[in-house]
Amino acid sequence: MYVLIRKKGNKMKKSVKLVMIIVLLMAGGCTTQKKEENTRIIDTSMFLYKVSDQKGKYSYLFGTCHPGRYPIKSLDKVTEKALDESDSIYLECDMKPSPKETEEITKYNTYNSIRDLGLEDKYENLMKQYKSLKGKPGYALYNVFVISSLVINDPEVLNKANISKFNAIDNYIYDYAQKKKNFKEVEGIEFQMKLLTELSGDYSETILDNLANKEMVIKSAKEDLDAYYSGNTQYYEDEQNLLLNQLEQLNDSDKEKYEKYWDILAYNRNIHMKDTLINSINNGKHDFMGIGCKHIYGKKGIIQLLKDDGYLVECMK
Repeated sequence: MYVLIRKKGNKMKKSVKLVMIIVLLMAGGCTTQKKEENTRIIDTSMFLYKVSDQKGKYSYLFGTCHPGRYPIKSLDKVTEKALDESDSIYLECDMKPSPKETEEITKYNTYNSIRDLGLEDKYENLMKQYKSLKGKPGYALYNVFVISSLVINDPEVLNKANISKFNAIDNYIYDYAQKKKNFKEVEGIEFQMKLLTELSGDYSETILDNLANKEMVIKSAKEDLDAYYSGNTQYYEDEQNLLLNQLEQLNDSDKEKYEKYWDILAYNRNIHMKDTLINSINNGKHDFMGIGCKHIYGKKGIIQLLKDDGYLVECMK
């Protein structure tokens, strides 16, 4: 999940939008597909890509959106066909970790906690704004990424951004793979938790400051989902390129700090995901890899990285 962040300061002539990935492992990653009435067929074919090598061997790359919006009956016929013919179905991590795995990964939630970093005053400000945090000072024992997850699942945020945490595309694909018994992880939830823990020390204050801008949090989440469910791939392409362009405009100290953040949280992972898909193709497998949309678009996204490596990438819409 990405939340649009604005960094404020006199060092820049204008506000610079920085897109920070906040992975909702607690709330979004472990939910189940809720059965509801008025289910619908969701057309996601514009986010499905066939990736082929020069010999014609191929696998599928698919852009997901971690939060959901509508009860899902099925995806479009093109995406369903790709899922059905795939040898393995990959997502970033297992949506339903075992109790033992859950116990292992929850230890990361308290590393670099709000209290340990001396940021309780900023957390108290958030408690005044979000019902999901109101009257819960004990949450200061957790780190900023747990707080981010709770903020995105705040009732007002869910309502105004038109988010349903039960109907994520990822959950539908995960359940599909479980029925086929061919699910695989690209990264794993423990990897993601370790990564967030690594970042929580240096960037917690900035993230808390921006979560305090409730209108921006809601606006960003709503725009992301509006773009996804209207099939607007150009939105993601433009957003990612704008981010990279604005990183270039930062002064040297800020640029070094936020480029490091971007590399750890996005670019290095994009390379790993790209390499995983290439390995599938090289091994003669027809695999399906579902990855958050913001990893696949832009000049440093997975699609461009694949093209740079000589692979043909075709949209299946």
